[in-house]
Amino acid sequence: MDNAEVEKRVKQYFLDACSRLNRVRFAHESAYVDALMGRLDGVLDFGEGNGSIDFTSTIVADRGPGSAESLYGADFAIVFKSENVDKPISKAILSQAKNDTVDGMPKAEVIRLREQCNKMSRFTNDYIVLEAPQIAGAVPTIRLGTPSTKTWGKTRIGLDDYFLELVLSCKHGDRRPEFIEGVASSKLSGLTIDVNGLEYTPTPKPRKKRNNKRGNTP
Repeated sequence: MDNAEVEKRVKQYFLDACSRLNRVRFAHESAYVDALMGRLDGVLDFGEGNGSIDFTSTIVADRGPGSAESLYGADFAIVFKSENVDKPISKAILSQAKNDTVDGMPKAEVIRLREQCNKMSRFTNDYIVLEAPQIAGAVPTIRLGTPSTKTWGKTRIGLDDYFLELVLSCKHGDRRPEFIEGVASSKLSGLTIDVNGLEYTPTPKPRKKRNNKRGNTP
């Protein structure tokens, strides 16, 4: 199966999962994330000999002092495993969720998110901030964590594109066995993704041409 077909099927899977996520019914970001993971739970089978992706969600009702969130600074985790491929891998990613884009958050929420990212960065360099969309049915966006500043990046990317370009293609995620085991055994809601016999290499995106100002040399 070629990359174009994998991309098409994965994007449709995420779109279908998000299609009934109405923010009136899931107003708080934690409720939205729990519902999202529940909707993603399932198997995306590409047909005999083409591989499959198994999404398994775990929802943990554990909040407040002493919870996994208070320890890790994360709302949920993603654990990724690939099998029956030339180079099988396992990795994990921590994530904090916020309503809408983080650019519009009140100052108090920005300070809180910085504290949460600081906590996540103590455990791993591979963390993200998920932005729960206000538009019903929209696919959420994410910001990659920037461990050097213990915050988050400026670029937004759809959760589906993040999965395709950075998770499935093995470009983002913490591969330390002890970290993966710690995340999996903690009381932290999560999404376990088992990929069987499927490899994906995203097509490089064309570089944007720079518009040189008059008098500048290329």
